[in-house]
Amino acid sequence: MLTFGPAFKRPEATLLALYRELPVATVSDVLGPGHVLSACIKPLRPGMRLLGPAYTLKLPVTDNLGMHAAVKDAQAGDVILADQEGAAMGAPVGEIMALAAQHKGLAGIVLNGVVRDIDKLRTSHWPVFATGAYAQQCRKDGPAWLRLPMSCAGVLVRPGDLLLGDDDGVVVIPIERAQGVALQVLQRLEQEAQRMAAIRAGVLSPAWLQETMERAGIINC
Repeated sequence: MLTFGPAFKRPEATLLALYRELPVATVSDVLGPGHVLSACIKPLRPGMRLLGPAYTLKLPVTDNLGMHAAVKDAQAGDVILADQEGAAMGAPVGEIMALAAQHKGLAGIVLNGVVRDIDKLRTSHWPVFATGAYAQQCRKDGPAWLRLPMSCAGVLVRPGDLLLGDDDGVVVIPIERAQGVALQVLQRLEQEAQRMAAIRAGVLSPAWLQETMERAGIINC
């Protein structure tokens, strides 16, 4: 059985444009803990970036019928976020599946699970993030749950939340916070640029460090 949730709203292009060049690490700093997927989920090769609304998919550990359905149902610009509980018992994505998703116009796949045909996937500029590679194919029997809120790799994700991925991992941005977070990230990046300029000028410690150390307590042995 395939269970589909309701249709969900996609973000405006102007909102996506704010995130196009933002680093995952700084977005995570602004959001606070609990928004970055498990460190096991990595880009298949360095330099891959992805950005788009989450099309959520919950899969059994040895079945990929839901992945076929998600590629068919998702809209151009979506990122399929598939949770297989980090299992390595069958790969729901390989060269053919990724090619179909790319030609559908999807913005990438993030998989809390494994892929196969990894050499072919690495040669593409189209982004795929996963926990690793495993050659075993999947069955196509179901069940699967699509377009529904889910917990994936330690983070609660709802359809339409923004996914941003780079070499540091994947961060989930709640859609209602996305505009404000982007503006805060831009401010933080400017502050970091000023701090790095100060370091190059010889100011190695931030102004707050000594006071914070004293407040924490210092014992000299």
